[in-house]
Amino acid sequence: MLDTNLQIKMIDALGIMHAAIRNFILYPPASPAITNTIEKLHLSFIDILEQKSPIIISESERRFLIWEKYLDQKDREKAQIKALLNILLNFGIKSISFDKGLEKEELRIFIKYLSKNPEELKDEGGLPKIMAEKSILHIYLDERVFVAMDKDQKIISDFDIKSSRKDLFKADADEKEKTFENIAELEDVTAPLIADLLSRSIDVRLQASDKLTEIIESLPPDSQNELVGKFSGSLVEWIKLETSVTSSYEKICISLQRLLNIFIRQDRFAEIVPILDVFHNIDTGLLKKDDAIREISSAIVKNLASEDNRMILFKEYHTNEKNKQNEANQILLRFGNTIINNLLDIMRDVSDSHERVRIMHLIIGMGQKAIPAIKDRINKTAPWYYLRNLAYLLGRIGNENDAHMLQPLLFHENNKVQMEAIKSVFQIGGAQRGNLFLSALTQADSQLKLHIIEMIGKARCTEAITPLLNLLKKPPKLTPIEQTALQEKICVALEYIGSPEAVPTLSEIAESKSFLGIRWYYTVELRNAAKRALESIKRKQKPSGSST
Repeated sequence: MLDTNLQIKMIDALGIMHAAIRNFILYPPASPAITNTIEKLHLSFIDILEQKSPIIISESERRFLIWEKYLDQKDREKAQIKALLNILLNFGIKSISFDKGLEKEELRIFIKYLSKNPEELKDEGGLPKIMAEKSILHIYLDERVFVAMDKDQKIISDFDIKSSRKDLFKADADEKEKTFENIAELEDVTAPLIADLLSRSIDVRLQASDKLTEIIESLPPDSQNELVGKFSGSLVEWIKLETSVTSSYEKICISLQRLLNIFIRQDRFAEIVPILDVFHNIDTGLLKKDDAIREISSAIVKNLASEDNRMILFKEYHTNEKNKQNEANQILLRFGNTIINNLLDIMRDVSDSHERVRIMHLIIGMGQKAIPAIKDRINKTAPWYYLRNLAYLLGRIGNENDAHMLQPLLFHENNKVQMEAIKSVFQIGGAQRGNLFLSALTQADSQLKLHIIEMIGKARCTEAITPLLNLLKKPPKLTPIEQTALQEKICVALEYIGSPEAVPTLSEIAESKSFLGIRWYYTVELRNAAKRALESIKRKQKPSGSST
């Protein structure tokens, strides 16, 4: 008979489990309500596992069982117990086992998916497949399915299930004991296989990978991870070398993915990058492989960049709570395209300016890979501050071929967006700068015209000489002060460009007090600006070594 104290603890734990599922439905993922209930549930399970393991809850005839025992009537009638039973029925789960070694993070992931509609998980392959991909090693579904019991709580079966179960547990224990006795000897067995993985012979590598896979699969989950982790460096070198996909290749890659998932949950970030690098390099084409190999690497990077892992890494990247901010940053950079849209969403929505800057630095670190996603985000309906930041990003990671993306922002109604776009066009525009600046010049207000003309000069856009000279001779209707400022800025720009084509017009302004004698008067400041520009251009035209 189940110990009364243990039964009370289990009923309480089931109530907490239901509350945790409910909180995932009601609150955002980072809510303290979720964090607190997961913490409480994990502590409850750990306490129970110290007394009896594994924890086994199951369903039979729409009734809850704990370690093969039906709950009492009063416990079955509790609202949270009924609700939890319905969740299991909706998923078609007959039993759940929680084993020693249960981690809080894998419990959180499991509860999160229990909070979803089973139909939503079909596209991801269903709950069992998701659990395997997320490396949930200490929670098992339908490992032990119970038969119905009669009203006197007697098991109806053609054989003694209790006895059989004891035999099964004993056999499992014996097998595990045998495995752990031999774990120290595994290095001697696997070392030659690891060496053969790096052979020049394809056949030798194939046989070694097949044999190594057999050994890995024969071990309990924890020992599998221990072995794969021990030889991860050599496995990475083998992946770099291998030229074709086999069943063993795929299984070993998945074993490494499982290991990396565990490392993320354990905050072992520094150990992740050397392994993740090989999948990232294959996925991005830095390491050339065929499509089949690249597809596997792409899937692994995508799986590692799951919402759960991103939350862990983003938290450390933002807070540096464990002094591992740089390592978290390096992992996020290697997730690349998989998370770029997520980063752009955060950049748009976050209110903390420091956090926004950190996200922007992360995107800049991704380089050209981020350009397509940034291009898709540039539209008139986006907030002005978001567009300004997109313009800034393009100016840091774009090139001449990307400069045209900034053109709509040059015409934006917000001056700050326009200014950032002007600076970014100057940074990356190359030969496109002149045309882009001139296209914006006609529609710009008086202040913006000054900035555009300044950039035209600094960029030495020779194609802008004629439009600038026309603007100098026939400026738009402005206040006298604005007009003089505009013309002075044009003179400075012409000085930067240094073309002799500007000499006649500059000479006319510099050497006379009026334009056509009576129609226009040039200020002293403008005449001086024209004179400086004229002298600079003439100096540049003199042959080297000549003197006056």
